[in-house]
Amino acid sequence: MKINARGQIKIPKNIMQSLNIGPGDYIEIDLESGKAIMKPRKLIDPSQSWYWTPDWQVTEVKVDEEVDNNQVSQTFYSAEEGLKWLEE
Repeated sequence: MKINARGQIKIPKNIMQSLNIGPGDYIEIDLESGKAIMKPRKLIDPSQSWYWTPDWQVTEVKVDEEVDNNQVSQTFYSAEEGLKWLEE
């Protein structure tokens, strides 16, 4: 790859596909032992970052399994109904 006058390079299509990146995506470049290491970076809204924590994702998988196995409570039409069900 050749660096142009603006310091830009063209990333080959097969590398972009391997990294699952496309136009408009962000990458991070680190230096390790004199080598440039390119890593894809997906931006997450900071107010939503809790959702992507490993602990939360484990819980999401468990909940999805419970829903798939119909292990959910009945539908409650008021908080009082839900509280009564919990107490029982």
